[in-house]
Amino acid sequence: MNPPSFYYQCAIVVSSMLASWIAQAAEEKLPEVQVNTQTEKESPTGFVRGYTAKRSATATKTDTSILETPQSISVITADQIEDQRAQSIQEVLRYSAGVVADQYGLDSRGDSYAVRGMDATQYLNGLRGINTFYSETTRPDPYAMERVEVLRGPSSMLYGGGGVGGIVNLVSKRPQEIAKREMGVSLGNYQRKQIQADFTGPVADSDTLFYRLVLLGRDSDSQVKHAYDERTLIAPSLTWKPSDKTSLTLLGQYQLNDGRPTPQFLPWSGVLRTNPNGKIPGDHYIGDPSFDRYTTESTHLGWAFEHAFNDTISFRQNARYTSSRNDYRSLYPNSFSSNPYIDAGQRVLNRYVDVSISDSTTVNIDNHLQAKFNTGSVEHTVLLGLDYSRFRQAKTSGSDDGTGNPIDVYDPVYSTVDTSGLLLTDQPVARLFQTGVYLQDQVKFDRHWILTAGIRRDEAKNQTDGSDAQRDHALTQRYGLSYVADNGWAPYVSYAESFLPVAGTTRGGDLFKPQEGKQWEVGIKYQPVGSRSRFTAALFDIHDKNRTTTDPLSPNNSVQKGEIHSQGLELEAVTSLPNHLDIIASYSYTDARYSKTNVDSEKGNQVETIPKHLASAWAVKRFSIGEINGWRAGLGVRYLGSSSDSNHQIKAPDATLVDAMLGLDYGSWRYALNASNLFDKEYVSTCIARGDCWLGARRQVIASATYYW
Repeated sequence: MNPPSFYYQCAIVVSSMLASWIAQAAEEKLPEVQVNTQTEKESPTGFVRGYTAKRSATATKTDTSILETPQSISVITADQIEDQRAQSIQEVLRYSAGVVADQYGLDSRGDSYAVRGMDATQYLNGLRGINTFYSETTRPDPYAMERVEVLRGPSSMLYGGGGVGGIVNLVSKRPQEIAKREMGVSLGNYQRKQIQADFTGPVADSDTLFYRLVLLGRDSDSQVKHAYDERTLIAPSLTWKPSDKTSLTLLGQYQLNDGRPTPQFLPWSGVLRTNPNGKIPGDHYIGDPSFDRYTTESTHLGWAFEHAFNDTISFRQNARYTSSRNDYRSLYPNSFSSNPYIDAGQRVLNRYVDVSISDSTTVNIDNHLQAKFNTGSVEHTVLLGLDYSRFRQAKTSGSDDGTGNPIDVYDPVYSTVDTSGLLLTDQPVARLFQTGVYLQDQVKFDRHWILTAGIRRDEAKNQTDGSDAQRDHALTQRYGLSYVADNGWAPYVSYAESFLPVAGTTRGGDLFKPQEGKQWEVGIKYQPVGSRSRFTAALFDIHDKNRTTTDPLSPNNSVQKGEIHSQGLELEAVTSLPNHLDIIASYSYTDARYSKTNVDSEKGNQVETIPKHLASAWAVKRFSIGEINGWRAGLGVRYLGSSSDSNHQIKAPDATLVDAMLGLDYGSWRYALNASNLFDKEYVSTCIARGDCWLGARRQVIASATYYW
């Protein structure tokens, strides 16, 4: 576990600078801090006023100060989500350091993002939310979320198998003890119409029973002709607090998304490479409106239970059952080569016919005991946990070979779909099981030092009907050390591991090993005493090995010879200033390369779809005009660096995008006008090695009015 020389040298330099800064600051007289005993303690899952959360449970599964967490974490609050009028989780993540939130551009099927150049895993309320792509669950709506948290780097010690880039944890809105109600409508371009409501408070003036009901309905088209996007969301929840030591929250959600897929898999030629016919119009639908659909329906039922036996020991249990159905039918172009056109004029492409209908069920349960005690002058917060997850998917699918149903991409004409080559068959039922036991201790000593150490043992089983089960075992660890100074400076260093089961076998029939990730991270956090600001700088070095690559002796098989090495720098600032100004700013440099691969043209290249440079800034100012208070104005700028395909044959140029907002709080009403990509810049999010390109989101304007009572 020795850190690489680059990382080690950077750590020494940063540590020396930090020691000097802390020593100088310690000599200064700290300002007097007045404590308001009426201020409500921030909950790690609750509402935060403004943009700056101070506590989180995502990184440790305990109520922990972000300043004392030896790993980089961002919290996007409900206030920020509302100010920016984010319509998807990837839009929520646009202003977070190290996150490629525009990885595959506009995609109505799901949220695509990468963290630190690597895959990240999505969780809902601390329980895994997605196991497969495009075929398991509905796309979450930000309106149902109290906060979205990004934990960067490997996190298997607490969460089991998952992506090495980190986790994105969505925290649902939960019942509040004080009654709050709102109803709102919004209208936008692309024929967008939406109505939403959020009600919470005590049940019949009870002081032990509280409810919440979140509702949303939407009807909208998109920037791609014929690709509509409809949504229905119902999310009820109920909290019972019989005493200050016991709490039970029941969480339910039903969501239906109905539409057609927006990605058109456009070929390089006509997007970034020249074509004698010019650019392919970005709004052209290359599928078939009478055939295509993408419909997902899911139901979540779960609970969060907590009981404190005494001041030392408490127990928590989170559980959820999810049932989902996905109907995906698509006629999409065969763009997967450097010159896929079937005519000399480079206008006509063949199309695949593809159908996938799946039914999935997921069961997640996480139990842990927490003990808080002292050994002499040393404080301990010990967590002992057991979690279990089970995923089952039954699927009916079929596809043809992509040699029929040709279409002129410059002048699409829709005709009867030829499905003669399509044979739908029931696929073997797939099952995934995972059980993990973990132990973590957060040790605080000498008042300033916090040591976080944890270890976990997992057993994962992957089984398909008619085949032998594949079993994997993994031991993962995490260690971190922070020093929190009285003046708000907190340097830290950490090491973390991850694993991800890989299904399948080699050409010789040997089972694949789990994919393994390791990360060293060093950084500093600064939270000025008494302020609502936080500044974070982090250096990281990640190795992800046992990735599958093409077998050179058998192109239809794979071997585990792949490895990605990612290292970089992240800077992030979030502040809520006393003069009614909220600011978010971030910059990240990510050098993520294919360090080992069987594809000679990939070796040493930057990872596909990952820009080296990302930068963003967003500010909202609240002000008065004459005697009218409650005005709000926001402006954001996002810079997306250029990215290349894995073979570095084609590059998607960099892009700078502008977002804006103007709002007014007047009496019980809140009005807002939001515009993302204000200047309607056409840009290509990425082009990938197989031959297709993904377009970025064009300008979206939304006018909204919300009534509170």
